[in-house]
Amino acid sequence: MHSMADLTFTYLSELLSFRSQQIYLVGGSVRDLLLGGQAMNDIDLLMPSGSEEVARAFAAAIGGSFFFLDEERRITRVMKHGAGEAVQFDFTNFEGPDLNTDLARRDFTINAMALDLRAFVESGSLTGIIDPFHGREDVKKKLVRAVRPTVLDDDPLRLLRAVRFSAALDFTIEDGTAEEIRKRADLITGPSPERIRDELFQILSSRGAENYLVLMDSLGLLLPVLPELASLKGFRPGRYELHDVLTHSLRTVGHVDGMLDDLFRLSPDHAAPVLDHLEEPLEQLVPRKAALRFACLLHDIAKPETFTETDGHVRFHDHDNRGAEKAREACRRLRLSGAVESMVARVIKYHMRLFNLSAPGGPSRNAVYRYCRDLKDDLPESLMLAQADARATSEIMAKEKFADTERPMAVVLDYYYNRFLKTEEKPLVTGQDLINAGLTPGPRFREILDDIKEKQAEGSIATRRGALDYLDRFK
Repeated sequence: MHSMADLTFTYLSELLSFRSQQIYLVGGSVRDLLLGGQAMNDIDLLMPSGSEEVARAFAAAIGGSFFFLDEERRITRVMKHGAGEAVQFDFTNFEGPDLNTDLARRDFTINAMALDLRAFVESGSLTGIIDPFHGREDVKKKLVRAVRPTVLDDDPLRLLRAVRFSAALDFTIEDGTAEEIRKRADLITGPSPERIRDELFQILSSRGAENYLVLMDSLGLLLPVLPELASLKGFRPGRYELHDVLTHSLRTVGHVDGMLDDLFRLSPDHAAPVLDHLEEPLEQLVPRKAALRFACLLHDIAKPETFTETDGHVRFHDHDNRGAEKAREACRRLRLSGAVESMVARVIKYHMRLFNLSAPGGPSRNAVYRYCRDLKDDLPESLMLAQADARATSEIMAKEKFADTERPMAVVLDYYYNRFLKTEEKPLVTGQDLINAGLTPGPRFREILDDIKEKQAEGSIATRRGALDYLDRFK
C-alpha cells in the first residue's frame, strides 16, 4: 500500500504532465520540507496566472474535489482522500508582476520561499529553493521574522499568526519582529472574530499553550484578543494568593499538560479513553483539549465582580455561575459554535464540584452520579480543569487541594466509564414506558427517569422488569 506522501508525489507528477507553465511550491510547503516533514498533506502552489483553470483540471484528473477558498482573489483548493488520509492542494496566482514581488508580500521569511515544482519532482532535491529573504537561514535558526515591518500592517492578523507559528513550530519570534508587533498590538482587533478565533485556537491546541499565551501578553495581544481577562490583571485577592488571577489562570492552562502526563498514574484504566476524548473535534480547528484550555483561561473571570471580604474572609459567591455566563459571551464574540460554547460554559459552571466531593470519607455515590449527570460528555474536561486549578493555586492551598482532589477524581472517572456511560447508552426505561404505566407527562418525568438511571448505575435496579416495577411507587 502506498503512503499518502507517495500518492501526493504521484499527484504532483500528474499535475506537471498537463501543464507547461511554471508552477512553484511555496510558503509552508517549502518550510516543512526544510524541516524534514514527510507528510506532504498541505501543498501550496503558485503560478503566474491561470491557476483556477489548472486546479479544476487537476481535480478532475485525480478524482479530487474543487472549491474556492477566496473567490475574490481566485484562490482555490483541491482536496483528495487516499491511504486513509486527505491531502489539500491550494492554487493561487502571483500577486504582482513576478515571483519575487509575490514573495515580498508574504508574512514571514520562513513562508517566503519558493521551489520550482518540476525541478523538485524530477530531482527530489531542495537545492533550487528561491529564497530572497533568507528564510532558509531563519528555519535553521528557528526564528519567526517578518519579511518587512509593513507586512504586519497589510494584514494585522499576522501579529497573532507570529505567535501561532512560534507555537506550532517551536520557533522564537525574532527580536525586531517582536518589537514591531508591540508597536502595532492595538491593530489586532481589526480582523474578523472568525479569523482571530482560528489563530487563537490553534495556539490553544499546542502543548505548552501557557507559554504562548504569556508571549501574547508580553506582545500586548492577549487583552485585546480576550478583553474578558482585563479585570484579572493585577487582581490579587486573599492572603494565600501568590499571583494575580490572570497569572493563576495562565498557570491553570499550563497545568493541563501536567494532567495529560499524569493521567496514567491517576487513572490507569481510563487514561487512554480520556486522551482520545480530548482529541475529538468540537468544530474545525477546535479539539476538545483546546476548548478545555480556553475554559481554564476563563474559569475565574467573574472573581473580581463577585469578590467580598468580611473579617478577613474572602468570598467569591456565585463566581462559577456568573463566570459561565461571561464565558458564553466570549464564545459568541469569537463566533464559536454552540457545541464549544456549551462545553466551555458547563465546565466553568461546575468547576468547583470536584472540590465539593473531597470531604473526608470520599464522595457519596449519589453525589458522583449527579456530577456525571450534570456534565455528561464534558465530565473529563471538568475533572481536568478542577485538578489543574488546584495545582495552579498558591503553594499552601495547592498542597491541601492537590491531596484532596486526586482520589475523588479517580473515583469519579471509574464510576463514569464503568457505570454512568452504560446507563446513558442503554437506559432501562423511557418516557414512553412512564406513559404506558399511566403517569402524566410533565417535569416530573425527568426526575423519575433520573432516579431510575441513578439506581441502575449503582446496581440497585439491574433489569427492565425491575425498573418497570419500580414505577408503581409513582402512581
